[in-house]
Amino acid sequence: MTTMRRFISVVTCLCLSVLIFSSCRKDNITTNPSDKLAFSTDTLTFDTVFTTLGSTTLYFTVHNPNSQKISISNMHLSGGENSIFRLNIDGQAINQASNVEIPANDSIYVFVAVTVDPNIENNPFVMYDSVLFETNGNLQSVTLQAWGQNANFIYGEVIGTQTWTPEKPYVIIHSILVDSNEVLTIQPGCRIYMHADSRFYVQGTLKVMGQINDSVIFRGDRLEQYYVDDPGNWEGIHLLRSSRDNEINYAVIKEAIVGIRVDSLKETAEPKLTMRNSQIRFTLSSGLLGITSDIYAENCLIHACGEWNVQLEFGGNYEFENCTFANYSSILINHQTPVARLSNYFAYLDEQGMEQVLLADLNATFRNCIIYGSLQKELDLDPSADAAFNFTFDHCLIKVNEDIDTTVTSFVDCLFNLDPLFLDPYDFDDYHLSESSPCINAAVANGINIDLDGQLRSDGLPDIGCYEFKP
Repeated sequence: MTTMRRFISVVTCLCLSVLIFSSCRKDNITTNPSDKLAFSTDTLTFDTVFTTLGSTTLYFTVHNPNSQKISISNMHLSGGENSIFRLNIDGQAINQASNVEIPANDSIYVFVAVTVDPNIENNPFVMYDSVLFETNGNLQSVTLQAWGQNANFIYGEVIGTQTWTPEKPYVIIHSILVDSNEVLTIQPGCRIYMHADSRFYVQGTLKVMGQINDSVIFRGDRLEQYYVDDPGNWEGIHLLRSSRDNEINYAVIKEAIVGIRVDSLKETAEPKLTMRNSQIRFTLSSGLLGITSDIYAENCLIHACGEWNVQLEFGGNYEFENCTFANYSSILINHQTPVARLSNYFAYLDEQGMEQVLLADLNATFRNCIIYGSLQKELDLDPSADAAFNFTFDHCLIKVNEDIDTTVTSFVDCLFNLDPLFLDPYDFDDYHLSESSPCINAAVANGINIDLDGQLRSDGLPDIGCYEFKP
């Protein structure tokens, strides 16, 4: 009996020791730099100031996902006392706190208030600050964003026929869809700001009616200097299968993942997309992506793309007149794929892991176009012999290597591997022609009488590319 009591006593002591030790471990504060905080959002956006003039309050949570308690050595507003934002940290109305402890797998709330009069015209368009967190030597942050002037907000909406006017910008959060058989007309001077992960879907028709001195601009909604011209701030414009008769005139589309994606062939007499006098730049992936599609483009400039400037996949019908496609590496863009790609197939793996290939005829014409960049080869021709692969480069300047036979009749009076001598493509993204450019007077007349700037082209000897040289 005594032995049994001793055994039970020992077991009890061991259990208590385990519980006490476990409890102590949970109460210990981790100092491991790999143990970080998690947040319910990376950006807290205040748009309701437009409907509730004055103060608006939102919140986010700070979560400790670790198995031990964590201590936030310091948390504060980056803007300090000059910030338009105010904090309430775990129930206390303070803008700064030290040694804030969060138990394992627990959270605290941080409430944020802001007071903005969005009708004051001299406000910055968007106001920013951030809440900074210092923990175990790590610096983390949550961005605070409040719109300083009035705007039209669209939250994941399906819209019908309507016209957008330039009096107030449009801010798209959680994407937008132009419904089937509906037409969205965007007037000159409109500004469209796309929130992260948002896409501009078009199932009906998009009419972008910019003018030469009053372009329509599509870009991300992060306007801090750090994000200016930063690729991948939003998803891009996506013209879906049923979309038709789209026009984009004098538009600037930038900072997207894919600038414009166009799916499937046209169902009417007009091309699926007609794009004139427009620019696509600073994309994380492709600038213009056509998938078995139908596109006509003239006087367009596509540059600074993370992958292809113009990517024509799985066949389709395409015509490009006086366009400039150029790419160089920079601190924002790692140029590793050719400027232009053409293919007439789509390869994929089926459910059994077997490769399947779909085919579609390709017909593509490039006339008076520049295809140039910092790689040795800027044209990727990738045909399948089992479908038509028809292409013509007429009076173009193209950078190629020995992989491409330039003696075939598909190349008509082209210039190969000559530097177009842009004015300053590296520091200022200036793709106008310098006075020594081989593109000057090297194009063929095609009825396009002005360039992207609205300058008259020479009737007899126009220049290659979207810009006509002017001394």
